[in-house]
Amino acid sequence: MVVYLADGKTPYQAAKHLLDSAERRNRETVLCREIVLSASPSYFRPGRESMGGVFELDKVKAWATASLAWAKRQWPDQLASVVLHLDEQTPHLHLLIVPRVKSATGAWKLNSKALFDRERLRELQTGYGDALTPLGIRRGEPGSQAAHSEVRQFYGAVNAAKTLPERARLPPAPKPPAPPSGMAAEAADALGSAFGIETSHQLVLKAHAEAMRRWRETCKELRQQDSVAWEQMKARSALAPLARRRRPEPNQAHTPDKRPLHALLQGHPRRRQLL
Repeated sequence: MVVYLADGKTPYQAAKHLLDSAERRNRETVLCREIVLSASPSYFRPGRESMGGVFELDKVKAWATASLAWAKRQWPDQLASVVLHLDEQTPHLHLLIVPRVKSATGAWKLNSKALFDRERLRELQTGYGDALTPLGIRRGEPGSQAAHSEVRQFYGAVNAAKTLPERARLPPAPKPPAPPSGMAAEAADALGSAFGIETSHQLVLKAHAEAMRRWRETCKELRQQDSVAWEQMKARSALAPLARRRRPEPNQAHTPDKRPLHALLQGHPRRRQLL
C-alpha cells in the first residue's frame, strides 16, 4: 500500500524524479537507500504477539501517520516513497531515500555518507523512538548486545550439531549353539537330562543365555547413550532462547537501517524484506 510518493505513480518514478536533478560522482555512488520502520508486535496486537499477521487497524493508522510525519521531517528533500506492508508477520514501512544534499553553489549532489554515517544512524533510531513516544512506543536499549549474543548462540548450536558423533552401533547378538548332532551326542544328552547331569550341550546353552543377558545390557546402555546425545543436540539447537527473549515494555520502535540497500534503480527498486 503506497502511503507517500514524491512524484509519479510508483516508487521507482518517485526516486528517479529526485535523482534526475542530482549530480552523480561516479559509478559507485549510492543512488538510493531503503529504510524499514516497524515496532514490536505487542503494540500492533497486544496479548496476541504470537499470532503473525494480526493487528489492530487503529494502531496501524496511528503508527503509520506518526512514522510518515517523522520521515518527512528527517528527509524533506530526499524522501522518495513510503510503502506500507501488511502481508507479513508485523506491519512495517519501506522508505526509499535518495541521499542528495545541496552544495555551496545550490546544486544537488549525491552524498550518502553525509546523511547515513554511524552517528547519524544512532540519532535516527533515537529520534524515531521519541516521535513514537505518544503512542507508548520507545526506542530499544542503545548498544544492547542481546540480539548479537543470540545470533552467536544460534550458530554455535548449529556448529555443535554438525560435530555430533554418529549413533552407536549395536553389537550383533550371540549366535545360539547348534543342537547336538549324531546318535551318540543325542543319547548322551538324553541320559544326562534323565539323571540330572549337565551335559556339554546344556553347559553351552547356559553360557549362551549369560552372553545374551550381557548383550541386552550392552544394547540398553548404548541406546541410553544415544538418547542422551540426541537430547543434548536438541537442547543446543533449540531456538528456545530466542523465544524467551525479554519482551520490551513498553513497546519498542524498530529502524533496522544498519544495512542499507544500494538500489540501482534499474527497473523497480530492489527491496529488502523485513524478516
